[in-house]
Amino acid sequence: MPIVAATFVACIVVLRLWPELPVARVLAGLLVLPVARRFASLTPGHWLLFAMLSAAAGTIVWMGGDMIIVSAMGSPELAGVLMAVDVAAYLDAMLAALAVAGAVRGASLKLWVARVLPRSRGRRTRRVRVARKAANDDEPAGWGAAA
Repeated sequence: MPIVAATFVACIVVLRLWPELPVARVLAGLLVLPVARRFASLTPGHWLLFAMLSAAAGTIVWMGGDMIIVSAMGSPELAGVLMAVDVAAYLDAMLAALAVAGAVRGASLKLWVARVLPRSRGRRTRRVRVARKAANDDEPAGWGAAA
């Protein structure tokens, strides 16, 4: 372990004192950039989770082994609280939200259902338009009305 620590200290010294060396650029690419990218991608939620886990671990270390025993004694109550949360209520709320969204969308929901569930198109009879015969206009208008 001291050899690994000494190697990291030597790498840090090279990175700090001689950043223009090609070895320093390789070390920066291997040791610094991946860590910097990872820390840049963390959100405030990640930091909050880290703080909560650190506080829990610190409490366990501070109390010694007694905290584990106290946690084990409270686990049945914790399980009861978790079981009191009704998953069916969440499902009902989700279905109600879907129903409201469907009612609001209206026509677009109908079109979506029509696209997802296409009707079977059986044989349809089509109307054929018959062309009218041309009228015989050779006779004057009065003659056709008199007949």
